[in-house]
Amino acid sequence: MGSLRALRAIAPGYFRSHFLGAALLCAAAGLFTPVAMAQDANSIRVSAKLDTASILIGEQAHLLLSVDYRVDQGGSTTIIWPTIGDTITGKVPVLLDSHVDTILPEKNADPYHFRQQRTLTITSWDSGYWAIPPFRFISGADTLATDPLLLTVNTVPVDTTKAIRPIKGIYTVPFSFADWLRDNWPWLAGGLALLSAIIALVIYVKRRKPKGKEVAPPPPPVPAHLLALRALEELRAQKLCEQGLVKAHCAGLADILRAYIEKRFRVPAMEQTTDELMGALRISALSKDKQTELRNILQLADLAKFAKWKPSLPETDQMLATAMAFVQQTADQHTDAPLP
Repeated sequence: MGSLRALRAIAPGYFRSHFLGAALLCAAAGLFTPVAMAQDANSIRVSAKLDTASILIGEQAHLLLSVDYRVDQGGSTTIIWPTIGDTITGKVPVLLDSHVDTILPEKNADPYHFRQQRTLTITSWDSGYWAIPPFRFISGADTLATDPLLLTVNTVPVDTTKAIRPIKGIYTVPFSFADWLRDNWPWLAGGLALLSAIIALVIYVKRRKPKGKEVAPPPPPVPAHLLALRALEELRAQKLCEQGLVKAHCAGLADILRAYIEKRFRVPAMEQTTDELMGALRISALSKDKQTELRNILQLADLAKFAKWKPSLPETDQMLATAMAFVQQTADQHTDAPLP
């Protein structure tokens, strides 16, 4: 503070003339290498120094504040630092504050020597010579202060001999797929990985899913004429007439023919008498000759069933052969089943 008062006494026009004030302040501060340090009776030393005393407008400088003390000589070692806000002065803002850190500057040679330090990143947006005031520290009942510093802020040199150039237009940067891929490849890779995982999961689930037994489609219905012919063959194989069961033979023959007529011509033959059946067949597709042939077979079967007529063995064989021929000749020609 004494040097600053002397400086003001010597140069009362400091605030009026930048050049004269800068020269005097720089001489007093040590020719652009300002270092401020104070010491008290307890060997606590405080200092403030700039890494550079001159910057251009907008450039940054680092202000290092430190407190050195020993812990082997007794006395108070509690250090209260000054409060530092967003600016040191109105012209010197603080951009970054590292806050206080405690280190051992000579860890191996002197383990009792401690140092608290703090780095402030500062700048200025106005050219001139800006004084950094002392920083005051409190240790017990003592107050320690650093010496003031000087920061010179210069303007950017401008070549006035050259004409002022116009502002350049907007330059469009060409964009390609490679540029997009470079910017978005993490998202693309993640999407492909997710898609691969989903596909793998679907394949796994499908392979793990038990396959149900394949149900075979039902066989096509057997045509009516094949059912009738098979039934007639079975009736022949039973040889009921040889056993004296002529009535049962004739009744079976009539039932087979009635079942065939019902399926082939859609007539309720099983529920009708012979006369009723023949009356219903008059408007069917069955020809007159075949209607007469059917009537004869059914009437003979009715005689054996109800009138106790007993035809001979050749007669029963002839009835069976006539019934088989009737079925073959009246079979539906549109069916895929071949005639036997």
